[in-house]
Amino acid sequence: MKLSILNLDREVPRTAKLGFWPFVDICVIGLFVSLYGSNFVIAPGINIDLPQSNNVQTTVAQRLQVMSVDEVGGEEQIYFEDRLLKLETLEKMLRLRGSVPENVTLLIRIDAMVSAQTITSIFEIAEAAGYLSIQWATEDRPAESNALGDPGEE
Repeated sequence: MKLSILNLDREVPRTAKLGFWPFVDICVIGLFVSLYGSNFVIAPGINIDLPQSNNVQTTVAQRLQVMSVDEVGGEEQIYFEDRLLKLETLEKMLRLRGSVPENVTLLIRIDAMVSAQTITSIFEIAEAAGYLSIQWATEDRPAESNALGDPGEE
């Protein structure tokens, strides 16, 4: 009676009841984990039957060799086949390497600051080595900004 007067009936602890729906939620989560963890849902690969061709394709690396010629600190540098070369060593390397495979194109990327004499010498060395197709491309250097921000020294 005292509890009802002070309305403390709500404060009395009640017995906990285990409901049915939390158990169903746990079972569904376990089902998803087991399905996505198995090989039934995620296939290891898909087989695709591609059409067959009689044409033999060669990769670009077998048909194109790239040489880069840059001017760094007033000195011209030649990069070819992962090596840093001079004109004399380039000529010696191409001579020792032997004949150039058929249908191979030499692409020479030339910095805008490289002299015309060096470009002509590289073309002559490449022709003497046996390159029948020589292409070249030039590029300008990007404009360098002044780090100090002084507009008078550009």
